Amino acid sequence: MTFAEKVYKQMLVRGLNQQRLAQLSSVSDSEVSRVLRGKSSPSLEYAHRLAKALGVSLDYLADDTLVADPAFAEPRQEAADREILELARDLGHRQARRVLETTLDLGYEVATRRLLGVDSGRPVVERDEPGSGRTAGAVGRTGSNRASSA
Repeated sequence: MTFAEKVYKQMLVRGLNQQRLAQLSSVSDSEVSRVLRGKSSPSLEYAHRLAKALGVSLDYLADDTLVADPAFAEPRQEAADREILELARDLGHRQARRVLETTLDLGYEVATRRLLGVDSGRPVVERDEPGSGRTAGAVGRTGSNRASSA
């Protein structure tokens, strides 16, 4: 999609007409008209003003290969993030919240040492090895491991 096509699309999405876009961006109505017709390429300053008025990034408007605004794209989840979310779902809302609150109260380093059993030698949460046939362990108050078998 070209710069002009993206500007026009964003105008439609936001319910703006040419005159309103000109007012919001402080770009002359005639310049907005030339840009929309593809007769003019705006200066960097005008392109930035148009992007700001439309609520999109300049990168999105200027790069013809982008079909979505990268500034508003969903963040990519790393494998570790997905694993943590899956473990939190397995624990359930209340237990996951308790773990997070305890981590906040104790601090990350202390909570991590306790969960992994670095200080006591006994982990509260046991990480399953792939293919072991066991499910994720639950967090216990006493430090005992409550992992259930599949």
